[in-house]
Amino acid sequence: MLYPRQFERRVVATGNVSLVVLGVFFAALAYWQVFRTDLAQEKYNPRLVSAFNDPGRGRILDRNGGVLAATLPSGQRSYPDPSVAHEVGYIDPRFGSSGAEFVFNSFLSGRAGAGGWSAAFSAEFSRTARTGLDVRLTIDPAIQRAASQSLGARTGAVVALDPRTGEVLAMVSVPTFDPGAIAKDGDQLVKDPTSPLLNRATQGSYPPGSTFKTVTAISALENGVITPQTSVTCAGQYVVDGFPISCNNVVQGNGTYPFKNAFTYSVNAIFAQVGVALGWDRLQATAERLGFGQSLNFTLDTAPTQITNPGTALTKTLLANTAFGQGELLTTPLEMATIAAAIANGGVLASPHLGLAVMDGNTVVDRLEQPTFKRVIGADVAATLNDFMVSVVDAGQAAGVAIPGVKVAGKTGTAETGSGTSHAWFIAFAPADNPTIAVAVIAEDGGRGSVVAAPIAGAVIKAALGR
Repeated sequence: MLYPRQFERRVVATGNVSLVVLGVFFAALAYWQVFRTDLAQEKYNPRLVSAFNDPGRGRILDRNGGVLAATLPSGQRSYPDPSVAHEVGYIDPRFGSSGAEFVFNSFLSGRAGAGGWSAAFSAEFSRTARTGLDVRLTIDPAIQRAASQSLGARTGAVVALDPRTGEVLAMVSVPTFDPGAIAKDGDQLVKDPTSPLLNRATQGSYPPGSTFKTVTAISALENGVITPQTSVTCAGQYVVDGFPISCNNVVQGNGTYPFKNAFTYSVNAIFAQVGVALGWDRLQATAERLGFGQSLNFTLDTAPTQITNPGTALTKTLLANTAFGQGELLTTPLEMATIAAAIANGGVLASPHLGLAVMDGNTVVDRLEQPTFKRVIGADVAATLNDFMVSVVDAGQAAGVAIPGVKVAGKTGTAETGSGTSHAWFIAFAPADNPTIAVAVIAEDGGRGSVVAAPIAGAVIKAALGR
């Protein structure tokens, strides 16, 4: 038999225990649902991957409203254009998610904007169906198609930007894959030695070859080491600590001529001389300002670029080789596209991005990514580089890029791989007097950039200009 006082004590004790249990529950709920919001973006978050068969998931669209990803009535996700596989990505309960499917999942799944106690409580207990919003990317379908068709089956990548806004107009990586078949093909794709899941545009690491001469020229001009009118001379070769660098990599390499000609005809020995005159500190400072030595801030994951390997001795010989684009340099096609875009935009870099808008039907709900603008090259130096790059095309050093009535600026690159082959590079922008597109192309083991990569860039530019 319980006396009244004993009963009251037990009621109070039971109430206190209940309060403690509820407190622990809501504390855990707050921690996991409110404070640990980072877990929502984990690729293997069960709630994220459970959306792979969500019939209410939003679509991914190109800038004109064309469908790049949608959910079929069966719940399966459909991807009609394999050329955009790397930027659109996939979503699967086993292999996780990637690309825009991952980055913009909160909008596509209808969870965007949910936060705080009420949203957390609702998410736990109501389990009401959500309807996702559509996500519109910056991809231009005509330019994307031209990039995909012109690169064809060659292993490599193409990136096209609007230099005024940083919007990615096209991004192609080959080999590609079918995101809709990731559940079936995933194991094979992971083991494939050609790495089809690798987005070569953002994560492929390559020596830039002579496209890096844009960086060396910018540094030399900004630091007063040379001017456009400076005469340079090479008589056969330039020897650095016993290491010979030939002038004979191009027909116009031997002799005396303005520095502009050394850029136009891509004379390695002259750039080696200029690099040594600059010194490591000044060349590195310019390269870092233009994005080397770090991972580029972008919508998708990017590979870090580098000037030298960690711990490497900064010798004069390595400096000479770095100045003309070899040495231990590594870069991505997206990084080289941003350098071309910065030159095109008068020295101001508009941050590259892939997300354009969130759509509810035909209504724009919100802007996805706002670009930032940063001056990375002096205006006068950018104008000089613009002129230098126009001279490359005007002198016939880039096949298939010249467009009648349009000034096109470009720079070739043939990057030695160390295995007896060369990657073919080309960066460009047009129209040079009012640029609206900047392009970077790499064809792995493709040979000469002027022969292989330049025509690919030309096709992309023509598509962008409606030619």
